[in-house]
Amino acid sequence: MKRSNINLLICLDALLTERSVTRAAQRLEMSQPGMSNALARLRELTGDPLLIRSGNGFLLTERAQAIARKVRSGIELMDDIFSNEGPLDLQNASGTLTLAAAESVGMVIVPALAQALAEQAPGVTLNVRAPDPEHLREWLSEGECDIAVGHFPDLHPDLRSTPLFVQPLSCISARHAGPPPADLASYLRRTHVVFGSPFSPRSTLETTIGRALAAAGHDRLRTVRVSSVLLIPYVVAGSCHVATLPTWLCRHFAGVLPLQLSAVPFDVPSIDTVMVWHERTHRQALHAWLRERIRTIVPGQAGLGVDIRQLV
Repeated sequence: MKRSNINLLICLDALLTERSVTRAAQRLEMSQPGMSNALARLRELTGDPLLIRSGNGFLLTERAQAIARKVRSGIELMDDIFSNEGPLDLQNASGTLTLAAAESVGMVIVPALAQALAEQAPGVTLNVRAPDPEHLREWLSEGECDIAVGHFPDLHPDLRSTPLFVQPLSCISARHAGPPPADLASYLRRTHVVFGSPFSPRSTLETTIGRALAAAGHDRLRTVRVSSVLLIPYVVAGSCHVATLPTWLCRHFAGVLPLQLSAVPFDVPSIDTVMVWHERTHRQALHAWLRERIRTIVPGQAGLGVDIRQLV
Protein backbone atom coordinates (compact mmCIF):
# COMPACT_ATOMS: atom_id res chain seq x y z
CA MET A 1 0.00 0.00 0.00
CA LYS A 2 1.14 3.55 -0.66
CA ARG A 3 2.07 5.53 2.43
CA SER A 4 -0.72 8.03 1.63
CA ASN A 5 -3.32 5.28 1.72
CA ILE A 6 -2.01 4.00 5.07
CA ASN A 7 -2.31 7.52 6.47
CA LEU A 8 -5.83 7.75 5.09
CA LEU A 9 -6.70 4.47 6.82
CA ILE A 10 -5.53 5.96 10.13
CA CYS A 11 -7.64 9.06 9.48
CA LEU A 12 -10.63 6.90 8.58
CA ASP A 13 -10.33 4.99 11.85
CA ALA A 14 -10.24 8.25 13.81
CA LEU A 15 -13.22 9.67 11.92
CA LEU A 16 -15.35 6.55 12.38
CA THR A 17 -14.45 6.34 16.06
CA GLU A 18 -14.89 10.01 16.95
CA ARG A 19 -17.71 10.79 14.46
CA SER A 20 -16.34 14.32 14.36
CA VAL A 21 -13.79 16.00 12.07
CA THR A 22 -12.65 18.24 14.92
CA ARG A 23 -12.16 15.45 17.48
CA ALA A 24 -10.53 13.17 14.89
CA ALA A 25 -8.05 15.93 14.05
CA GLN A 26 -7.30 16.49 17.75
CA ARG A 27 -6.83 12.75 18.29
CA LEU A 28 -4.19 12.56 15.52
CA GLU A 29 -2.74 16.02 16.29
CA MET A 30 -3.67 17.26 12.82
CA SER A 31 -5.20 20.52 11.67
CA GLN A 32 -8.95 20.52 11.10
CA PRO A 33 -8.56 21.50 7.40
CA GLY A 34 -6.12 18.61 6.99
CA MET A 35 -8.67 16.16 8.43
CA SER A 36 -11.41 17.68 6.24
CA ASN A 37 -9.21 17.08 3.20
CA ALA A 38 -8.65 13.49 4.32
CA LEU A 39 -12.40 12.97 4.66
CA ALA A 40 -12.95 14.36 1.15
CA ARG A 41 -10.33 11.98 -0.24
CA LEU A 42 -11.87 9.03 1.66
CA ARG A 43 -15.30 9.86 0.27
CA GLU A 44 -13.80 9.87 -3.21
CA LEU A 45 -12.05 6.51 -2.70
CA THR A 46 -15.06 4.75 -1.15
CA GLY A 47 -17.77 6.40 -3.19
CA ASP A 48 -19.68 7.03 0.04
CA PRO A 49 -20.18 10.11 2.26
CA LEU A 50 -19.20 8.03 5.34
CA LEU A 51 -20.28 10.79 7.77
CA ILE A 52 -23.62 12.57 7.44
CA ARG A 53 -24.34 15.73 9.41
CA SER A 54 -27.21 15.41 11.89
CA GLY A 55 -27.92 18.41 14.09
CA ASN A 56 -24.68 19.46 15.73
CA GLY A 57 -22.94 16.15 15.04
CA PHE A 58 -22.44 13.43 12.47
CA LEU A 59 -23.93 9.98 11.89
CA LEU A 60 -22.19 7.04 10.20
CA THR A 61 -23.61 5.86 6.92
CA GLU A 62 -24.47 2.18 6.50
CA ARG A 63 -21.23 1.69 4.54
CA ALA A 64 -19.23 3.35 7.31
CA GLN A 65 -20.83 1.12 9.95
CA ALA A 66 -20.09 -1.95 7.83
CA ILE A 67 -16.38 -1.19 7.43
CA ALA A 68 -15.67 0.26 10.89
CA ARG A 69 -14.65 -3.08 12.40
CA LYS A 70 -12.45 -3.96 9.39
CA VAL A 71 -10.73 -0.60 9.63
CA ARG A 72 -10.02 -1.07 13.35
CA SER A 73 -8.70 -4.59 12.68
CA GLY A 74 -6.43 -3.20 9.98
CA ILE A 75 -4.98 -0.60 12.36
CA GLU A 76 -4.40 -3.25 15.03
CA LEU A 77 -2.70 -5.50 12.47
CA MET A 78 -0.34 -2.71 11.40
CA ASP A 79 0.43 -1.90 15.03
CA ASP A 80 1.28 -5.55 15.62
CA ILE A 81 3.43 -5.81 12.46
CA PHE A 82 5.46 -2.67 13.00
CA SER A 83 5.67 -2.61 16.79
CA ASN A 84 9.14 -3.06 18.20
CA GLU A 85 8.98 -2.17 21.84
CA GLY A 86 12.31 -3.58 22.93
CA PRO A 87 13.00 -4.19 26.62
CA LEU A 88 10.52 -2.54 28.99
CA ASP A 89 12.05 0.44 30.78
CA LEU A 90 9.53 1.13 33.54
CA GLN A 91 11.27 4.15 35.00
CA ASN A 92 11.13 5.93 31.64
CA ALA A 93 7.84 4.47 30.43
CA SER A 94 4.99 6.89 29.70
CA GLY A 95 1.38 6.63 28.69
CA THR A 96 -2.03 5.93 30.15
CA LEU A 97 -3.47 2.61 31.31
CA THR A 98 -7.19 2.27 31.90
CA LEU A 99 -8.61 -0.24 34.37
CA ALA A 100 -12.33 -1.03 34.52
CA ALA A 101 -13.18 -2.29 38.00
CA ALA A 102 -16.17 -2.15 40.32
CA GLU A 103 -15.77 0.02 43.41
CA SER A 104 -15.50 -2.91 45.81
CA VAL A 105 -12.81 -4.59 43.71
CA GLY A 106 -11.10 -1.24 43.31
CA MET A 107 -10.81 -0.98 47.11
CA VAL A 108 -8.57 -4.04 47.05
CA ILE A 109 -6.59 -3.41 43.88
CA VAL A 110 -6.20 0.28 43.18
CA PRO A 111 -4.32 1.58 46.28
CA ALA A 112 -1.54 -1.00 45.95
CA LEU A 113 -1.52 -0.67 42.16
CA ALA A 114 -1.20 3.12 42.43
CA GLN A 115 1.75 2.68 44.79
CA ALA A 116 3.43 0.19 42.44
CA LEU A 117 3.10 2.67 39.57
CA ALA A 118 4.50 5.52 41.68
CA GLU A 119 7.53 3.45 42.65
CA GLN A 120 8.25 1.58 39.43
CA ALA A 121 6.58 3.47 36.55
CA PRO A 122 6.16 7.09 37.66
CA GLY A 123 5.51 8.34 34.12
CA VAL A 124 2.45 6.11 33.62
CA THR A 125 -1.02 7.44 34.38
CA LEU A 126 -3.72 5.08 35.68
CA ASN A 127 -7.36 5.76 34.81
CA VAL A 128 -10.00 3.78 36.72
CA ARG A 129 -13.58 3.56 35.51
CA ALA A 130 -16.67 1.52 36.35
CA PRO A 131 -17.10 -1.56 34.14
CA ASP A 132 -20.06 -2.09 31.85
CA PRO A 133 -20.46 -5.83 31.16
CA GLU A 134 -22.69 -5.20 28.14
CA HIS A 135 -19.94 -3.21 26.39
CA LEU A 136 -16.89 -4.99 27.79
CA ARG A 137 -15.72 -6.57 24.52
CA GLU A 138 -16.21 -3.31 22.64
CA TRP A 139 -14.30 -1.32 25.27
CA LEU A 140 -11.36 -3.71 25.36
CA SER A 141 -11.10 -4.16 21.60
CA GLU A 142 -11.38 -0.44 20.82
CA GLY A 143 -9.15 0.84 23.62
CA GLU A 144 -11.80 2.34 25.89
CA CYS A 145 -10.11 0.31 28.62
CA ASP A 146 -7.10 -1.99 28.74
CA ILE A 147 -7.96 -4.40 31.57
CA ALA A 148 -11.22 -5.19 33.35
CA VAL A 149 -11.53 -6.86 36.74
CA GLY A 150 -14.87 -8.10 38.02
CA HIS A 151 -17.56 -10.73 37.76
CA PHE A 152 -18.25 -11.34 34.06
CA PRO A 153 -20.14 -14.63 33.67
CA ASP A 154 -20.89 -14.16 29.95
CA LEU A 155 -17.47 -13.38 28.49
CA HIS A 156 -17.07 -13.20 24.72
CA PRO A 157 -14.68 -15.90 23.39
CA ASP A 158 -12.49 -13.20 21.81
CA LEU A 159 -11.37 -12.03 25.26
CA ARG A 160 -8.55 -13.44 27.37
CA SER A 161 -9.13 -13.94 31.10
CA THR A 162 -7.61 -15.39 34.24
CA PRO A 163 -9.31 -16.07 37.61
CA LEU A 164 -8.27 -13.91 40.56
CA PHE A 165 -10.41 -14.82 43.58
CA VAL A 166 -13.86 -16.05 44.63
CA GLN A 167 -16.25 -13.95 46.69
CA PRO A 168 -18.92 -15.75 48.74
CA LEU A 169 -21.97 -13.66 49.61
CA SER A 170 -23.58 -12.66 52.93
CA CYS A 171 -26.49 -10.52 54.09
CA ILE A 172 -26.14 -7.37 56.16
CA SER A 173 -28.75 -5.62 58.28
CA ALA A 174 -28.67 -2.90 60.93
CA ARG A 175 -28.23 -4.09 64.52
CA HIS A 176 -31.17 -1.93 65.59
CA ALA A 177 -33.45 -3.46 62.95
CA GLY A 178 -34.02 -6.74 64.82
CA PRO A 179 -32.91 -10.25 63.91
CA PRO A 180 -31.44 -10.73 60.44
CA PRO A 181 -33.37 -12.83 57.90
CA ALA A 182 -32.92 -16.42 59.03
CA ASP A 183 -34.73 -18.19 56.18
CA LEU A 184 -35.94 -17.54 52.66
CA ALA A 185 -39.40 -16.42 53.76
CA SER A 186 -38.04 -13.72 56.09
CA TYR A 187 -35.46 -12.70 53.46
CA LEU A 188 -38.24 -12.16 50.92
CA ARG A 189 -40.33 -10.16 53.41
CA ARG A 190 -37.53 -7.66 54.01
CA THR A 191 -36.92 -4.69 51.75
CA HIS A 192 -33.57 -4.61 49.97
CA VAL A 193 -30.95 -2.05 48.96
CA VAL A 194 -29.39 -3.00 45.62
CA PHE A 195 -26.74 -1.67 43.27
CA GLY A 196 -28.21 -0.67 39.95
CA SER A 197 -29.97 2.65 39.60
CA PRO A 198 -31.18 3.66 36.12
CA PHE A 199 -27.98 5.68 35.83
CA SER A 200 -25.48 2.88 36.52
CA PRO A 201 -24.26 -0.06 34.39
CA ARG A 202 -25.86 -3.48 34.74
CA SER A 203 -24.61 -5.27 37.85
CA THR A 204 -23.56 -8.88 37.33
CA LEU A 205 -23.67 -9.35 41.13
CA GLU A 206 -27.34 -8.36 41.26
CA THR A 207 -28.04 -10.43 38.14
CA THR A 208 -26.52 -13.52 39.81
CA ILE A 209 -28.66 -13.04 42.92
CA GLY A 210 -31.77 -12.38 40.85
CA ARG A 211 -31.25 -15.49 38.73
CA ALA A 212 -30.80 -17.69 41.81
CA LEU A 213 -34.08 -16.43 43.26
CA ALA A 214 -35.92 -16.59 39.94
CA ALA A 215 -34.93 -20.25 39.56
CA ALA A 216 -37.05 -20.93 42.66
CA GLY A 217 -39.83 -18.60 41.49
CA HIS A 218 -39.01 -15.69 43.81
CA ASP A 219 -37.82 -12.09 43.67
CA ARG A 220 -36.66 -9.46 46.16
CA LEU A 221 -38.41 -6.26 47.19
CA ARG A 222 -35.83 -3.87 45.75
CA THR A 223 -36.87 -0.71 47.57
CA VAL A 224 -33.69 1.37 47.30
CA ARG A 225 -31.48 1.40 44.20
CA VAL A 226 -28.13 3.16 44.31
CA SER A 227 -25.36 3.81 41.81
CA SER A 228 -22.53 3.10 44.29
CA VAL A 229 -21.89 -0.27 45.93
CA LEU A 230 -20.01 1.47 48.74
CA LEU A 231 -23.13 3.48 49.63
CA ILE A 232 -25.15 0.32 50.35
CA PRO A 233 -23.70 -0.49 53.83
CA TYR A 234 -24.37 3.08 54.99
CA VAL A 235 -27.99 2.94 53.79
CA VAL A 236 -28.50 -0.41 55.52
CA ALA A 237 -26.87 0.76 58.78
CA GLY A 238 -29.29 3.67 59.03
CA SER A 239 -32.50 1.93 57.97
CA CYS A 240 -34.60 -1.22 58.23
CA HIS A 241 -33.46 -2.51 54.83
CA VAL A 242 -31.10 -5.43 54.14
CA ALA A 243 -28.57 -6.08 51.40
CA THR A 244 -26.60 -8.97 49.92
CA LEU A 245 -22.93 -8.31 49.23
CA PRO A 246 -19.58 -10.12 49.11
CA THR A 247 -18.77 -11.49 52.57
CA TRP A 248 -15.40 -9.74 52.86
CA LEU A 249 -17.04 -6.39 52.09
CA CYS A 250 -19.78 -7.05 54.67
CA ARG A 251 -17.17 -7.84 57.33
CA HIS A 252 -15.12 -4.80 56.42
CA PHE A 253 -18.04 -2.41 56.89
CA ALA A 254 -19.33 -4.26 59.97
CA GLY A 255 -16.08 -3.15 61.59
CA VAL A 256 -16.96 0.54 61.18
CA LEU A 257 -20.79 0.56 61.06
CA PRO A 258 -23.51 -0.93 63.31
CA LEU A 259 -24.15 -3.89 61.00
CA GLN A 260 -24.78 -7.58 61.59
CA LEU A 261 -23.99 -10.37 59.14
CA SER A 262 -26.03 -13.44 58.32
CA ALA A 263 -25.87 -16.24 55.79
CA VAL A 264 -27.74 -15.95 52.50
CA PRO A 265 -30.78 -18.21 53.12
CA PHE A 266 -30.86 -19.78 49.65
CA ASP A 267 -28.44 -21.32 47.19
CA VAL A 268 -26.58 -18.64 45.30
CA PRO A 269 -23.23 -19.12 43.55
CA SER A 270 -20.16 -17.27 44.75
CA ILE A 271 -18.91 -14.37 42.69
CA ASP A 272 -15.97 -15.46 40.53
CA THR A 273 -13.74 -12.43 40.02
CA VAL A 274 -11.59 -12.52 36.90
CA MET A 275 -9.16 -10.26 35.05
CA VAL A 276 -10.00 -9.74 31.38
CA TRP A 277 -8.07 -8.23 28.48
CA HIS A 278 -8.01 -8.30 24.68
CA GLU A 279 -5.56 -9.76 22.20
CA ARG A 280 -4.89 -6.16 21.18
CA THR A 281 -2.76 -5.60 24.29
CA HIS A 282 -1.74 -9.17 25.11
CA ARG A 283 1.86 -8.86 23.89
CA GLN A 284 2.50 -5.27 24.94
CA ALA A 285 5.12 -5.25 27.67
CA LEU A 286 3.64 -2.46 29.79
CA HIS A 287 0.21 -4.08 29.79
CA ALA A 288 1.72 -7.46 30.66
CA TRP A 289 3.52 -5.82 33.58
CA LEU A 290 0.26 -4.28 34.82
CA ARG A 291 -1.53 -7.63 34.64
CA GLU A 292 1.25 -9.27 36.63
CA ARG A 293 1.06 -6.54 39.29
CA ILE A 294 -2.67 -7.18 39.68
CA ARG A 295 -2.02 -10.91 40.03
CA THR A 296 0.46 -10.27 42.84
CA ILE A 297 -1.82 -7.79 44.64
CA VAL A 298 -4.84 -10.09 44.63
CA PRO A 299 -5.75 -11.84 46.86
CA GLY A 300 -3.02 -10.71 49.23
CA GLN A 301 -2.89 -7.73 51.49
CA ALA A 302 -3.89 -4.61 49.57
CA GLY A 303 -5.74 -1.30 49.88
CA LEU A 304 -7.42 -0.32 53.17
CA GLY A 305 -5.72 -3.24 54.90
CA VAL A 306 -8.19 -5.67 53.33
CA ASP A 307 -6.97 -9.25 53.04
CA ILE A 308 -9.59 -11.16 51.09
CA ARG A 309 -8.13 -14.51 52.19
CA GLN A 310 -9.02 -13.64 55.79
CA LEU A 311 -12.36 -11.93 55.15
CA VAL A 312 -14.13 -14.44 52.91
